[in-house]
Amino acid sequence: MRSTPAPPRIRLALVDDHPVVVRGFEASVAGVPDIEVAARGGSVADGAVLLARRDISVLLLDIRLPDGSGLALLARTPRESRPAVIVVSSFVARQYASGARRVGAEGFLLKTAPTAELVEAVRAVAAGGRWFTGDQPDGAYVSLTPRERDIVGLVLAAHSNDEIAAALHTQRKTVETQLSRLYERLGVASRVELAVRAEREGWLDVPSAGRERRA
Repeated sequence: MRSTPAPPRIRLALVDDHPVVVRGFEASVAGVPDIEVAARGGSVADGAVLLARRDISVLLLDIRLPDGSGLALLARTPRESRPAVIVVSSFVARQYASGARRVGAEGFLLKTAPTAELVEAVRAVAAGGRWFTGDQPDGAYVSLTPRERDIVGLVLAAHSNDEIAAALHTQRKTVETQLSRLYERLGVASRVELAVRAEREGWLDVPSAGRERRA
């Protein structure tokens, strides 16, 4: 009697700089017959190497890495030359899932996702599908212009309005006006609140529309 050939194994790569997270992912797929962890990395540089490998089926890519943003890396990597990518994050901010979609990821998953969901997501994108976890809070996507991104970045770096004006080669009054418009549009009351939300929701982790990869 002729035996039925086993289905091809899904070769999974993990890019995350927290060893405990990597071990958690490995434990989740240990014993799953059609998935094997084929490679690991902990930086954007590692991710770039793994995205170029033809023997990887699916790559789990963290957003925040020591040397940069996983989303920015994905935005500059042509889809036809890489494996399927699931962006992973510890945070449930809608900004992250939206950003993953914008840069062409096949999926978005929380690092705390149950094992069954992780396995199902990996199988789905390996088969050419998409998987975006539904565990996202409602809320508007925060879109910043390049100048607004510059200002928010300098606010996060604790620069004063005078220092921001000097860095951007503009007037203090212009900076104050732009900050006031940001406060009003985003519903924040102060620089501190602006910085806290920008950090928590990853406003600068998502490439701006002018920099994202075109399909």
